[in-house]
Amino acid sequence: MTMCVLATGNRHKLAELGRMLDEEAITLEVVAPRRFGEPPEIPETGDSFVANAVRKARGLAAWLRAQDCPGDALVLADDSGISVDAFDGAPGVTSARFAGEPSDDVANNRKLVDELRARGLEASGAHYSCVLALVRVDGGAITGEGDDLVVFDGRWDVEVRTAARGEGGFGYDPHAWIDGGARTVAELDAVDKAAVSHRGRALRALVQWWRARA
Repeated sequence: MTMCVLATGNRHKLAELGRMLDEEAITLEVVAPRRFGEPPEIPETGDSFVANAVRKARGLAAWLRAQDCPGDALVLADDSGISVDAFDGAPGVTSARFAGEPSDDVANNRKLVDELRARGLEASGAHYSCVLALVRVDGGAITGEGDDLVVFDGRWDVEVRTAARGEGGFGYDPHAWIDGGARTVAELDAVDKAAVSHRGRALRALVQWWRARA
């Protein structure tokens, strides 16, 4: 079975990606990078979700090559965030540090509310984005065409509001309203969220690709 190392230190993303891959029952052994030691911190300095996901995938692959990780193992990296229409697409790639560094979900959500109210708004259209980048540890070809990288993406349209509700999810989920304002992302259980989320859509594209190549 091919090993797939998830290139994220975010425990929420690690759990969510691992759970969704397990539920798809594809032939990948999903492991955390700490199985091979303390992974390096790879700065998210790209100006797009694609650039950051690729940077993280290739950076972790380079580290794993020195850690006795099999060369044919895969590295799957995620970069994701939320883009708010009223903020001209911000915070986007800086979603995790919207309130500055160090930051956390509470501070980021407080900044979201403050920025909306500073514009005289209680709500705005927005969307979540997720990009998944897949590479081999040894940097070898990953497709029949000789490509050493495959990228998948997903988008989820929501409405962000100053009002929050729900205890589930993470990040901006309590302020992200869906279904015409009937509920928030934080009110979805893990299965329902995966069925419609940006990360779920990107992962299903990966799964479809993986099964087609088998």
